[in-house]
Amino acid sequence: MQFAPAPFPPGAAREYQRAGYHTGMGLPQLMRRTVAEFGPLCAVADGGRTLTWEELLGHAFCLAGFLEAQGIGAGDVVVWQMPNWWEALVVAYGVWAAGAVSAPVVPIYREHELANVLQAVEPRCVLAPLRFRGHDHVAAMEAAIDLWGGNPLRVVVRGSAAGWTGFDDVLAGAPFSATLVDPDAPALVGFTSGTTSGAKAVVMSTRGLLVVPLRHARTVPYTWHDRGYMAASVSHATGLLMAVTIPLVSGCSVVLADRWDPARAVEEIQQHSVTYTGGAAVFMQELADAVVAASLPSLPLSTGFSAGGSPIPTELARRCEELGMKPRRAYGMTECPTVSASLPGDPTWVRLATDGRVLPGCEVKVVAPGRPGGVLGPGQVGEFLVRGPQRALGYVDPVHTAEAFDDAGWLRTGDLGTVDASGCLTVSGRTKDVINRGGEKLSAREIEELIAGHPEVVEAAVVALPHPRLGEEPAAFVIARGAAPSEEELAGFLRARGLAPQKIPRVWITLADLPRTPSGKVKKYELVERLRASRTPQPPAAPATDLDVGSG
Repeated sequence: MQFAPAPFPPGAAREYQRAGYHTGMGLPQLMRRTVAEFGPLCAVADGGRTLTWEELLGHAFCLAGFLEAQGIGAGDVVVWQMPNWWEALVVAYGVWAAGAVSAPVVPIYREHELANVLQAVEPRCVLAPLRFRGHDHVAAMEAAIDLWGGNPLRVVVRGSAAGWTGFDDVLAGAPFSATLVDPDAPALVGFTSGTTSGAKAVVMSTRGLLVVPLRHARTVPYTWHDRGYMAASVSHATGLLMAVTIPLVSGCSVVLADRWDPARAVEEIQQHSVTYTGGAAVFMQELADAVVAASLPSLPLSTGFSAGGSPIPTELARRCEELGMKPRRAYGMTECPTVSASLPGDPTWVRLATDGRVLPGCEVKVVAPGRPGGVLGPGQVGEFLVRGPQRALGYVDPVHTAEAFDDAGWLRTGDLGTVDASGCLTVSGRTKDVINRGGEKLSAREIEELIAGHPEVVEAAVVALPHPRLGEEPAAFVIARGAAPSEEELAGFLRARGLAPQKIPRVWITLADLPRTPSGKVKKYELVERLRASRTPQPPAAPATDLDVGSG
């Protein structure tokens, strides 16, 4: 994997280390320390199986020994595509124990996406399950390898396949005695779940990777008393943080779920005495609905629900607070995770009505979109530029790096919002989420929040619809609880709340669900594509589209 990092500010590395944000600790050494300190304690529960830290990391060192015997180590990339099974944690830790670069891929990726991943990082080894939820992952990976043209070592989990080494055989081998690795070298390649474009390969060092879990062990704090619940893929940023790196640092344990079922989540959270979970707004909403459906007065989470990955409506956060879930809104991204979050002494309004305070060591600059150097003051809406000790090294593709980072190390996020005088950050949308109606800029987020206040609406997504005279106008996609409200009812609901007429969508589309990234973010570019396709005139003989514009 060829890689050229983006610049950091002069002297930043030294300051990050002096302040304690960066550590020189290697991941293999951290694993051995975790075994020494927490070895007999539960590390993971997966269905009916539990593993202690000694057992889990013992398996990881056996995987590392297997990789080392094949000549795979520092600088080599290992791609793994795994469901939320205990084996996924073995793989995550085992790759790092060998000193190799981990490249996790979400289970929903298929041949096309997998081929792009393989071409980007050129792995020495790939790991995949034989099958999961009816899909033949080995066949898909083989097809992707053919498209790429490489010949990596292949390991299959929970099954057997010709030309693939069985995972059980790997774990039966000798463990690897970990060596020191460079904490500034690439340790992780994460693939962004873009809402406006395809995925990009983000490169993170060990130092950057450990910033957030080390901070959370101080500020939340997560300790060995805690137990998480994770249905979000451990191959994605949210799952990787909450089910892999936070437990490794703090010694807490995690309950894995290989599919999201809110009713099942409520049961397992109670059964396992779970203290924390997290995810995007859709997971919060569905978990809250499941608590009510189960006739429970509350679902106490003593360490809380970490709410990020997508904008969280304030009313939803308040509802979850009433149910005992102790939500904490936060803001971050794969390229710079957890830029802002609530701190222990913050009042309730900070947790529920903002995305938290800009965290120590992090910097946020609010600029006028399209106006270089136009730095805005407290409370003014602009685009966030961010940097800090947890910032990624850059992207695998140097073109992406040049587009996203400036010479001073600032990352252009594409996110819009404000930072107030007390340092609280609030996201209001995306630069591409602004609807330009005849020169007037409309916030899609503002309209979405108001629509979501309708009692029969579960969630709403607003996108820009091309308009022949005004350029753009808002169009709304809605998920209803039962029978969908009519266009007239929804428009009247917005008018009754004082929304300006030009902000009220005239195109309403009801869907059973919205297209989402693995973290739960809405893929708005897919909604725009569907909207445009549905409005394209069709020849008379062509079958009717399944998307009825303007229907309720």
